[in-house]
Amino acid sequence: MGVVKFMTLVIFASSAFAGAPVSAAPAESPGLTTDALVAIREGVAARAEAILGAQRGQPLVRAEKKPPLGTGRAAFVRAYSFSLVEFAARSLWWHESIEAANAALRENAEYYLANHPELYDKDNFHWHSEAVLRLVEFYGAGGSRRAGLIRPETEERILEAIWLYCRRQDKGAAKHSNLAEADDLESATWWVKESENHHVQSFTTLWHFARIARHREAFQNRRFDDGRTVQDHYASWNRYVKRYLLERARKGMFIEMMSPAYNATLLKGIFNVYDFADDPELKRRSRLFLDLYFAYWGQEQIDGVAGGGKARIYSDTKPRSLDLGYVFFGLGQVPEFESELFTALTTSYRPALVVVDLACDRRGRGVYEVQQRPLGLALSSEYFQPPTYRLRTDYGGNLRYTYCTPEFVVGTTMSEARPEPHWTMISSQNRRQGVIFAGDPVAVISPQVEATQNRRAYNTQWSVQRKGTLVTQKLKTSRGAGAARVWFSGQGLTEPEALDGWIFTESAGAYAAVRVVEGGGSWVAAEEAGTGRWLQCQYEFSPVILEVARKSDYPSAQHFRAAVRHRPIMIETDRRLRFRSIYGDDFTFFTDYSAPPRINDVPVDYAPDNAFASPFLESVWDSGVIHLRKGNRHEILDFNAPNAQ
Repeated sequence: MGVVKFMTLVIFASSAFAGAPVSAAPAESPGLTTDALVAIREGVAARAEAILGAQRGQPLVRAEKKPPLGTGRAAFVRAYSFSLVEFAARSLWWHESIEAANAALRENAEYYLANHPELYDKDNFHWHSEAVLRLVEFYGAGGSRRAGLIRPETEERILEAIWLYCRRQDKGAAKHSNLAEADDLESATWWVKESENHHVQSFTTLWHFARIARHREAFQNRRFDDGRTVQDHYASWNRYVKRYLLERARKGMFIEMMSPAYNATLLKGIFNVYDFADDPELKRRSRLFLDLYFAYWGQEQIDGVAGGGKARIYSDTKPRSLDLGYVFFGLGQVPEFESELFTALTTSYRPALVVVDLACDRRGRGVYEVQQRPLGLALSSEYFQPPTYRLRTDYGGNLRYTYCTPEFVVGTTMSEARPEPHWTMISSQNRRQGVIFAGDPVAVISPQVEATQNRRAYNTQWSVQRKGTLVTQKLKTSRGAGAARVWFSGQGLTEPEALDGWIFTESAGAYAAVRVVEGGGSWVAAEEAGTGRWLQCQYEFSPVILEVARKSDYPSAQHFRAAVRHRPIMIETDRRLRFRSIYGDDFTFFTDYSAPPRINDVPVDYAPDNAFASPFLESVWDSGVIHLRKGNRHEILDFNAPNAQ
């Protein structure tokens, strides 16, 4: 294992730069043609059919029921249910093996009717319930596609199982039992059950069941555990979902920031809301919400892989493309059909043309900065962990910042250096940062901290960034955190080279350099040979500097290296790291966590005026009005009009 020593320069030049980060440059082109955009958007149906058809005609293969995930919990049967529902969904879609599909759906329902602990366990039922409800909408007695393919006896057992899930109040040991009453007044929808994606999976199931059951004689006179009727619940959840969509638009979108797995899991119920809402305002808001999400994602992604700061990422080394990015835009890898993708594959939602243009015209987007202000702080230390999170809504403590170019996207979540219990765990868990490169979907450099508690770590780093310069450091208030290290992928990047304390590498279109400021670093091979390597900090609390630039900005690699090597760096006696970037910005980074970092002597503002700010996506904090632009296309996503709540 080679050791790389890093020397610290002790020269510092005073800054000639002052003020807040400059506004981003406009996009370089007016965008793709309307015909091209329409072709991409209309290609959703063909891409969906191909994914649904890849397993056509295959027999049912039941997944195993697994042991409980923790002490005192029920069996983990999510995969078992997925296998039954996936078989039924593709069979009904292609109108084949109808009786076998019905048998699979009855088997799934009967299992939960006979096993209530499994029904109420947070990791089982609502992970597939949105797909089952969609199948009832399509193929039940009043189905919109082929009414009656789901037989009456099957539909009766399906709805009985979902009724049992929905009727129950929050009781004792059943921590993930569902709220009997939708509260959007006191909570403003920011009291979150278990996690952000769990919360939405649950309440969209409650909304959807109530929508269907209010028209069924068998359920119209039943009472939930709170004594209310299904009609009452439908009205409450209808109001709640509208408020939920409005609040996320007002306050910077998701807590589980840019998590490709959990964001997609959350959105599957929203597709159901869009497709089946009777309330025109709810349908309108759900469409705006989906457009907002794909615009927010689209401006920070390269070939389906999103850059920027993220939360709740379980892979240390391989960026994951968003499956929905392929479905709606043809970007990224072709996903395999699975239950969680069914709502997206069969929805009538289509993104606005301006969203398609933003996502697909990578070069036309040009070079620009993105800021987003998501929530993350707990209301108090009583509510920072499951089963019930309560978010501060006046202030989030987070500023997601991303610098985007056609050749790379580099970003982080700039967060205050706080004790771990200040943050909700769904915000502070497994955060990721760094740079992704065009040309290879796994090409990445990512400073991160090893997760030592069952692949989980919390409150691991804080950072500061402007343009292609990122400075980061491990926090002493972290939990489940091991070594501080930097991942260099083995694909899409040249062999790293050490020179004057810096590690240099390059992609097809960008140069990059990394510096461990104190103590040096050593190379550690990845567990999977050939995938890349870790640069592990010898001093775990050393700041790490990442510099990335477009090749077109330098005559050669030698010029880039010379510019980086001549950067003045100094750690002063009061533990301030002072550093001038290759972009000409002066950074002051307090390695004792005593004050917010400064850029050109201006402290980082963790509560800027905008919830979203980029050349393409702009919204004043808490307004619920988003301006979406690309080239000559402009749409206003107004979540308030016409019936603000």
